[in-house]
Amino acid sequence: MAAILVLSTAAEAEPVTYAGKLGKSDIVVEFTGDPAAPGGPLAGRYFYRSKGVDIPLQARSQKGSKFELAEEEACGADNCDDGKAAPIAAVWRLASSNNGKTLEGSWNGKSALPLRLERVASRQVTENEPSSPLDLYDFSFMKFFGNDTPLTMETSPYDYLRVDTQLDNGKTTGWPDATYRYVVDPRTKFATPRIVELSGDVPIEAANALLQDRHWRANIGALGCVAAQYAGFNEGGPIDGVNGGTLGGYEDSTFEVTSLTPRLMSWRESGSIFCGGAHPTNYSDAYIMDVRRGVLLGLQDIFLDTIDGKPGPSLASFVKQRRKKPSDQTDIDHEAECGIDDLIDENLAASLWREGDKQVLVFGLQTLPHAIQACADDLLELPVSEARALFKPEFASLVEP
Repeated sequence: MAAILVLSTAAEAEPVTYAGKLGKSDIVVEFTGDPAAPGGPLAGRYFYRSKGVDIPLQARSQKGSKFELAEEEACGADNCDDGKAAPIAAVWRLASSNNGKTLEGSWNGKSALPLRLERVASRQVTENEPSSPLDLYDFSFMKFFGNDTPLTMETSPYDYLRVDTQLDNGKTTGWPDATYRYVVDPRTKFATPRIVELSGDVPIEAANALLQDRHWRANIGALGCVAAQYAGFNEGGPIDGVNGGTLGGYEDSTFEVTSLTPRLMSWRESGSIFCGGAHPTNYSDAYIMDVRRGVLLGLQDIFLDTIDGKPGPSLASFVKQRRKKPSDQTDIDHEAECGIDDLIDENLAASLWREGDKQVLVFGLQTLPHAIQACADDLLELPVSEARALFKPEFASLVEP
């Protein structure tokens, strides 16, 4: 029985990642299966390390240790419309050796370039086995951009090698007891924060791990947006140049640090993203993190009166009574149309703003549907000392000097 189980497990196709050279350029490749294993033709995807953008490799043929793939060219109005087949930029001809540890061959496009790849690792398949570049592309988006699956060498060596790259460091800034800087992946251009130092030798590893994780996931989304220009990464095949091969607005998104102490960090992520679809995704969301533990804090972690992560009656009433009210008739009409008090019950969020040694608590609205995104705004700002009665003891101990 054990032998049968081993054979069954071995027969399952696991995507395999290789790294090496295409000509003089560093690349990373993922195939739908093991090139050294018997089976049908392999498909795949690859990226240049300097760019990080997926390029589809469509299956062509496989015979023994030799196989071929067709590399797609990016779509444009002149080569993908009117039902035309996806354009081919080059043909890959590879042969595996040393039990699949090495792949060698040629890239045959406008010129011929040598290919040499070394096996890095495989990843387990927990759902349907991939058979196309689209399956591989969807895996990255759904697994790491669409949910909180850890991005590691085990969960996806291909994606880990994509995001684990050299960053450009900005200037260190902050407060006397807490400093940070912004870092930029030059491929995606937007800046995200990392903590540099906290007084009292407070460890920063857990907090920076969370900040890095959010950066990596945003990078997956941004680079996936660029890759949408390839027909092979779209259901139904060729399309008329989705998004023109741009970052879709990710390059203009912001991560603004509003407060940092040795105990808490607060920041706001804002942007307008369009990678295809009916409308852009506009967002401006604030976060509070427990620095020592490296975890985000929701309303239920901050306030005494919450129900299923939403404000309870006393918390909602506090914000409604204390919030700034409009005096201009146009603003009054806008607020009535939005139904601000109803939104407070469903979409209230809290963040912190640091002014010198003082912490300001900010209540606002976020995660609103697209149709009412214009209703999102800050509602109330007050010193944390005036909100102390609302806090859970655990949060009060973090936010107080």
